Amino acid sequence: MNIHDDLYKKITPETSFLFELWQPEETAVVLGRSQTADREVNLSNCLKDQVPVLKRRGGGGAVVLMPGVLCFTIAFLSDLSISPYFFFKEINQFIIDELESAFHIDSLSQRGISDITIGVHKIFGCSIFKSRNLFFYQGSLLVDPDLEMVSRYLQHPSKEPDYRAGRPHADFISSLHQSGYPLSLEHLKWHFEESIPAKLVNIVQGDRTGG
Repeated sequence: MNIHDDLYKKITPETSFLFELWQPEETAVVLGRSQTADREVNLSNCLKDQVPVLKRRGGGGAVVLMPGVLCFTIAFLSDLSISPYFFFKEINQFIIDELESAFHIDSLSQRGISDITIGVHKIFGCSIFKSRNLFFYQGSLLVDPDLEMVSRYLQHPSKEPDYRAGRPHADFISSLHQSGYPLSLEHLKWHFEESIPAKLVNIVQGDRTGG
């Protein structure tokens, strides 16, 4: 599976912001940079189902990418902050604001280091790879995937945010559809393809020139 992991290589001083929104056509497990498959993944099930296990450049926990997930890949130069946590907060708040204003989704909040939740259930996670003033953000929004696949392919994580409180996958994650918002993934994709260049560029780059 192509997880669009090389977009950041196309960033230059003249092309300082790029993004792609995409839906996986098949299923794959993607590990954070420092994770190991034998600790995080149910390898026997992945082998049985021929599900590949990949690794991304950013940190964070393992995810299952599959149809029904809207993936965000964003690469940019910025001098606003050297901290990935600053951009987690800013980008995730942008996503929350758009989901609230355009799609009338309630009870959204930021939790943990980089999660978005509806109530106490995670619907979005992300990671950032950083090199000097280059930031590479990857996120996944659970629109209407088969959530049973998460328990099938992932072990309980070796590290978890406090708000998870030991809950198994089935009690921790949710999707927009499962939360009562039967939205079209294509409609969501179209909306963010319009709003990201219109709004997010300025949020993460400010008045940067040459971009």
